[in-house]
Amino acid sequence: MDSDCFLTFWGVRGSIPSPGVNTIGFGGNTPCVSIECSCHQDNIIIFDAGSGIRSLGKHLMQRKDPHTINGSIFLTHTHWDHIQGLPFFIPAFLKENQFSIYGEGKPNYSLPKLIKEQIQAPFFPVDINTLFQAKLDFNEISEDEAIELEKNIRVTPFRLVHPNAALGYLLQISGHSIAYVTDHEHEMYHPSPAILDTVAGVDVLIHDAQYSREELVNGKQGWGHSAWEDVVELAANAQVKQLFLFHHDPDATDAQLNERQFQAQQIFPNTFVAREGMKIPLATGTCEKHGQSYLAKHLPLSKQDPGRSVQA
Repeated sequence: MDSDCFLTFWGVRGSIPSPGVNTIGFGGNTPCVSIECSCHQDNIIIFDAGSGIRSLGKHLMQRKDPHTINGSIFLTHTHWDHIQGLPFFIPAFLKENQFSIYGEGKPNYSLPKLIKEQIQAPFFPVDINTLFQAKLDFNEISEDEAIELEKNIRVTPFRLVHPNAALGYLLQISGHSIAYVTDHEHEMYHPSPAILDTVAGVDVLIHDAQYSREELVNGKQGWGHSAWEDVVELAANAQVKQLFLFHHDPDATDAQLNERQFQAQQIFPNTFVAREGMKIPLATGTCEKHGQSYLAKHLPLSKQDPGRSVQA
């Protein structure tokens, strides 16, 4: 299929990696999403560095082109499930590569300190300076401060509601728009007007949907995650082209997530539950022409069949 840009899910689970027989279909790695465009081969965009970034690193090392690897890694926050894959990201081991890491600092902790102090003894056997030979450029950012990576690539961070604070990101790249909204807790039945305004009309909305409304009522409120029902309502009101439910609870089984997809599609048909290894083509100008037909071909609409992931 012809497409100049691809979005790939390398990790879709929240809180902690959850391998097992009941999570094979949707995957057990924690958050990592990449966007690669043929017209921007020298700048891969990466959202979060959970355990899924290990597989992304292996993919990058196996690419046929001989170019060095340059990437921009945008961290929503530094909870473990969003950074635990960094020490296993092989491209960062090689001195010819270069990565810019974006995220927020904290009181008394700069962004480099937040990352480096977790990759050293007694938490890790090798310190970051020994492990990473690639050039690393740390960039502390603030909400609503647009970042121009190069011509036709802009990333705008925005505030999310999550313990210890987090950022979401709006990516505009070569005519495509992708909103990455994890981790965030909407008020039940009242999705955030600020988030709605930010994601209105985007080609792709990737949104935290760790819980259901029932789970929130039964003890999960205040944990910083949304009910999938509210996320679907948000997507419909925001008139996004495609919605991907993301950051699945580690206890959510393939059967439960497949049922969730079926129910969500009754409300907003262009909803899909993100699967590890899912590769989404974004056609020039719009992802609707190619993207939806591709998804419809490869993803199940039946609540009986959990389906198979689309391998990158």
